[in-house]
Amino acid sequence: MSTFTPDTLAEHNKQLAERWASMRSHKRATASLRLRLEWDEGEARRTANGLTVDVSHSGCMAVIGADVPLRRQVKLVLPETGRSTSGEVVWRGHEAWEVGIALDQPDAGFWGVKI
Repeated sequence: MSTFTPDTLAEHNKQLAERWASMRSHKRATASLRLRLEWDEGEARRTANGLTVDVSHSGCMAVIGADVPLRRQVKLVLPETGRSTSGEVVWRGHEAWEVGIALDQPDAGFWGVKI
């Protein structure tokens, strides 16, 4: 069993952060943007409001007010601008409302923030 000292734990955390950053396809920016998700569930059309945690050219991490299934195709709508695009839920956090969404067509200007 490994024992971490404060110094080795800090180094370990730094290495993990660098590893994850190198695996990402685009840089991320912290941004709290209101959004609405829309998706089909059987015959029903579902919608839920949410808030982004961070955004990138290829997607976002967000907190959504519904249990959106993994691999679900969704429509993202930014109510403040009226812009919309399609994407897929590619990650779910430990809590049901945390999701990662990959945009079907990466768009550097979709979010309206500098990334």
